[in-house]
Amino acid sequence: MSKLTNQELIDELKRRFQENDNALFDLKVMTKKLVKINKKLEDSEAIKSNFLSNIRNEINNPLTAILGLSQQLLSAPEIDFDTMKNAIAIIHEESFHLDFQLKNIFEAAEIESGETSMGASVVDVLTLLTNIISSFRHYSESKNITVEMIYDWLGQDNPEIFFKTDPEKLSVIVSNLLSNAIEFNNEGGKVELKLWTDGNSLKIDVKDNGIGMETSDLEIIFDRFRQLETGSTKTHRGHGLGLSITKAVVDLLGGQITVSSVKGIGSQFSISIPEALGADTEGFSSEGNEFIFDDEEEKF
Repeated sequence: MSKLTNQELIDELKRRFQENDNALFDLKVMTKKLVKINKKLEDSEAIKSNFLSNIRNEINNPLTAILGLSQQLLSAPEIDFDTMKNAIAIIHEESFHLDFQLKNIFEAAEIESGETSMGASVVDVLTLLTNIISSFRHYSESKNITVEMIYDWLGQDNPEIFFKTDPEKLSVIVSNLLSNAIEFNNEGGKVELKLWTDGNSLKIDVKDNGIGMETSDLEIIFDRFRQLETGSTKTHRGHGLGLSITKAVVDLLGGQITVSSVKGIGSQFSISIPEALGADTEGFSSEGNEFIFDDEEEKF
């Protein structure tokens, strides 16, 4: 083995020190990344845990009310009409809420698993939206909220909008936005639903004059399982899936969704959806439940 000169020894030591410094630097970078990943995993587990707690209440509470009231109606020897009507109204409201939440859960599961299929038909959008508003009437009336659909500025006395898209997905989008606009509105408030077309795009705005949101909150409202209110003190129904589902479905349709909001003033959600093109799709849907598929083998 040859003898190293002093300079060669110094150079070799410098090289090895540099290698150690580089290794330590890489280790620090990797440690920071692992810390961030671990924090995200902890946050994710906490959010999912909170979601499971919320969803348990969202299902159990309506079921308890439905079972309890129906049992009272069945066991009562005599019951006056007004009492029976009030009980039936509550049962209907709780059943509607439970059905709505379960549909969101199933939709989220399909999106998560990548099993969501897209259908398309020529949709009577005005009728579809009118039916959605009608289905939420009991909810809006319980808070004395007025829901107004604005379409007369389209320049027609009796406008008709026929648009080729997936009616079920469009129904999911509008239902969630309308539900939020009512839920987070004030007693006696107002919701405006504007509808129009722009070229080959369908435009819908859902505006309320409710509690609104802080600008910082706009960054997280489309995250799954995230709610601005959590825990036992939350004053609004929901489980943090509605807006994330809405965003995912809008993306599936190739559209865009934007939101503007002012705390204490209200919020406006705007969607733009391109028409389904390039498919020999025929058929008509006014209720959101008739489909003609590009591939006859595809099923929901």
